[in-house]
Amino acid sequence: MRFRLASRRFARPVVRFLRWFSVNTYFIDGDPRRVAIGERCGMNNALLNTASGDIAIGDHCAFGYNVMLLTGRHRFAGGQRASLASGSGGWGGGADEVPETGFDINIGAGCWIASGAIVSGGVTLGENCIVLAGAVVTRSAPAHSILGGVPARIVGDTRELESAENCEGG
Repeated sequence: MRFRLASRRFARPVVRFLRWFSVNTYFIDGDPRRVAIGERCGMNNALLNTASGDIAIGDHCAFGYNVMLLTGRHRFAGGQRASLASGSGGWGGGADEVPETGFDINIGAGCWIASGAIVSGGVTLGENCIVLAGAVVTRSAPAHSILGGVPARIVGDTRELESAENCEGG
């Protein structure tokens, strides 16, 4: 009995820490100085690519599992990747192919981006948007939009939801 009580005192803070850590893990592919994450955001194993722009995430955003925010772009010339057309080659493309700026992603405060969603560079989501699971967002959307589909389109308005149970998607 004594061991069980002592182990609980030790285990509780460890479990609380691991629970926070697992919800807030994310991977930045590129320069981490190009990412700004607001307060109290749950990232859930998100991938943030900063190859062609900055990423700004507002306060109180919730991400489902495996969300991708991808700024990276590849230029094409003569029907092929620009680095191949210019002869500079390489799998990553380099400066000939991948622009360093111009494809920022901005996500307003209070947004929920559900599991498996992809937001591509050059997109701004207003505050309190919902992106449904598996959606591919290629265009900006105003505050309170609900986006779904491939490519994503506005399918509703968060101000019209009666309760949180009306919108599922992980």
